[in-house]
Amino acid sequence: MSYINRPKEFSRLAWLPLLLLICIIQPVLSPAYGQKQKDIINELTPAQKDWLEIVTPIITGAEKEVFFKLKTEQERDRFISLFWKVRDPNPDTNENEFYREYLERVHFADRYFGIGSSKRGCLTERGYYYLLLGKPRERQVYATQSDIWPMELWFYQGDPKYGLPGYFYLLFYQPEGSGDYRLYYPGVEGPEKLVIPSMSSAQLNRSKALEVIKAINAELAKAAISYLPEEQQDGFSSLTSQTIIATIKSLPEKKFPSAYVKNYLSYKDLVEVDYSHNFINSNAVARVFPEGQHYFVHWSIEPDKINFAEVNGVYSATYELTVRLEDSAGQPVLSRTEEVPLRLNREQFQARSRQRLAFQDLFPVLPGEYKLLILLKNKTARDFTSWETSLKVPGTDSGRFLSPLVLYHAASPLQAGRVKAFSFKGQEYLVSARNEFSPTEKLQVLCWLLSDRGWPAEARVQLCLRSLDSEASPECRTVLLKEALQPGNILRLEPVDLGQVRPGYYRVEVSLIDGNKTLETVRENLIVLSQPALTAPWVLGRVHGAMPSPDFLRMLAGQHFLKGNYQEARKILEEILASRDEPESRLLLARTLLALGDYRGSLSAALAVYETNRDREAAKVIALDYVRLKDWASARGYVDGLLAEATEVSVLNLAAEVYQNLGEREQAIKFLEKSLSLLPDQPAIKSWLDDLKRKK
Repeated sequence: MSYINRPKEFSRLAWLPLLLLICIIQPVLSPAYGQKQKDIINELTPAQKDWLEIVTPIITGAEKEVFFKLKTEQERDRFISLFWKVRDPNPDTNENEFYREYLERVHFADRYFGIGSSKRGCLTERGYYYLLLGKPRERQVYATQSDIWPMELWFYQGDPKYGLPGYFYLLFYQPEGSGDYRLYYPGVEGPEKLVIPSMSSAQLNRSKALEVIKAINAELAKAAISYLPEEQQDGFSSLTSQTIIATIKSLPEKKFPSAYVKNYLSYKDLVEVDYSHNFINSNAVARVFPEGQHYFVHWSIEPDKINFAEVNGVYSATYELTVRLEDSAGQPVLSRTEEVPLRLNREQFQARSRQRLAFQDLFPVLPGEYKLLILLKNKTARDFTSWETSLKVPGTDSGRFLSPLVLYHAASPLQAGRVKAFSFKGQEYLVSARNEFSPTEKLQVLCWLLSDRGWPAEARVQLCLRSLDSEASPECRTVLLKEALQPGNILRLEPVDLGQVRPGYYRVEVSLIDGNKTLETVRENLIVLSQPALTAPWVLGRVHGAMPSPDFLRMLAGQHFLKGNYQEARKILEEILASRDEPESRLLLARTLLALGDYRGSLSAALAVYETNRDREAAKVIALDYVRLKDWASARGYVDGLLAEATEVSVLNLAAEVYQNLGEREQAIKFLEKSLSLLPDQPAIKSWLDDLKRKK
């Protein structure tokens, strides 16, 4: 089985902007921020503290920020495991070669650089650079010279792709001959810092100090002036050396992948560690569009590559797609996970190999402010991509006149009564998250009126294409609204011939104008490529029934339920069940009635589901209903059955309540102890357990 998926030379002048940026932008941390980190460090286990110390040279800023936001010991241990996995050069082998080599560096530094220091060797300056850069090609030690302080000269071969010269020096010295070695800064300190002051009357200046060092070793004298071996030796100031040091310190951000950590706090509970190091970049988009009395989120995510397994000319991949919507308080209001299988023959694979694959879908959403997370796991190749964004869904009376813009590559009719992502008014539009267009295409723009109010005859619609690369005036076209208005309130906007447009970044603007007043302008950015290319994606999207589709109504009922709008949820669910009986809606109705305190009604609905397919979630609701009705014997039968199938913390806690009320205190204690062993952070359960033990 095989998987198929679809440096610059060193320049001193090129480094100047970087150095200036480093000089100008210095991180400023408030005392409160520093104290917060200290408090978190105090909570770490000894092993976690040790990890945080030894990875200081190689951890990125984003990784450190996420690590300090984790709440539990288990979360931190999982992150540490992931930290090493993303650095594994050969993830398919059992051994992590980077981890092994890095620990060897730590042991070497502790053994040789901690002598005479109050710190572990790996925490000294020599240790920092040894851990970050590895063993130097050559290490010269000058510890017994009478004219210079003890020092070490390290010689490295650099990698230009990370901004380093082909070869460079590092020089460490021991000021006054005692204490820790520290890194020498050529040009800032000067060679005289390296020389032991003489008892002679001759004044020690830079030239004299350089002569002393050169008499010991010519290469040592070169490093005292510049860390770049081939740099001219006609002066003592070395801007290049400072840049080399700054570039070395920035290596973690360049060398170690941290894209995986961007949305880590959102997906950490959804992605297994063995996936996490295989993060695939992607482009994505989500837009909120009105449809009748409801709003829908239309989304698309396009991974940079799709890894297939090929067996006998058949290319396959199985994806797990999770879509989660959280409100402003971080509470989930929608969460769906489904498998998406892909299977192509050789001809299909070759035909699609030049196109990006876009996963697209839509769902209804209630008014509010949300965070949307899309997680896409390739279970075949064990890689994943994720994306999150903020969404604002207005109320029904939003006061808006124009829909958001849709920039599309093509349009085709959609079967009546059906909807897909980016389908409107009976048409399906081919949309890309990247909004890239070939110069051979015509830019097509979709927009429609949201208001049916009477418009004056002189009302106009204006479409402008504005360059974001220059200050040039935009190219605009204006037509009367009555001429542009089509059935369904769609605005007919003439396509823009991109062959007449310079390549670059642009913004499309559509404005509704009444007299001399612009009522509203909607915008969307795009890129016009310099060369012809296949920019339209290959779309994999679900076809749904149009509203009032039971699936969409159930999604709205679920959102009402999670928002605590139980009566609204009940109303929608009873409407669905009046037209057809389906287990998902009936189970949600059972949960809704339970939340409303109608335990008999909830029990009836849950039993109807359970008796049909022995659904585990229905059994949980039934057990809860019996507990609320204080029918402990009946509740016991269901919690025993649930625990026989699987061990869950919530069921263990419920079983403890049941057994306590049946007078079986010892068994209740066992359930609570098991619950706390699985999830220690349950203060209320711990207090309950302590109380039960005191009453023994």
